[in-house]
Amino acid sequence: MSTTTVQKHTKSGFTTLGIAITAVLIALSTLLTMFTKIPVPGIRGYFNVGDAVIMLAALLLGRKEGTLVGAIGPALADLLLGYAVFVPITFLVKGIEGFLVATVYGKKKSFSSALLATIIGGVIIVAGYFVAESFVFDFGVASAGILTNTIQAVMSVLISMLLYTALRKIPFIANLFQAGARVKKFLEFFSSFLV
Repeated sequence: MSTTTVQKHTKSGFTTLGIAITAVLIALSTLLTMFTKIPVPGIRGYFNVGDAVIMLAALLLGRKEGTLVGAIGPALADLLLGYAVFVPITFLVKGIEGFLVATVYGKKKSFSSALLATIIGGVIIVAGYFVAESFVFDFGVASAGILTNTIQAVMSVLISMLLYTALRKIPFIANLFQAGARVKKFLEFFSSFLV
């Protein structure tokens, strides 16, 4: 399969390979969320670093993919781990996180814009869960989750920025971070192996 045969789906703007890559990142965010889960007494939730995948996907691939990875992966983890009450909250908060990280990064595509974007993503985690838990549970439960969610956000920012820094040194991945070349270069690289 050459890059000339990679076709965009007219309505979604995704290619078949792009859909596959997004699906793999959704699975990765689900697995990382599940396998780094540390239940925290008193907050009805758990600590994890799955947000690092959301942030990295948003930086690498853009808004649509960042939103999908953010919304679906961690929500699926909540469902599989038995935290069904969090599924709609996670879907919304993490979807917004992926969207905003990609949006903020998309303006300048520099290390500082990536750092700012991931920090904003971290703020969305803390604020989003605080507001949602205040409505779903109560103010006390929401307040108790602030520290855990802040630690989770900081860890995810650090992990995603370490990966971002390391991946930018690999030439074909560095091209993904450049304006106008994100998904196209990624697809061209992987399509070359399918010929």
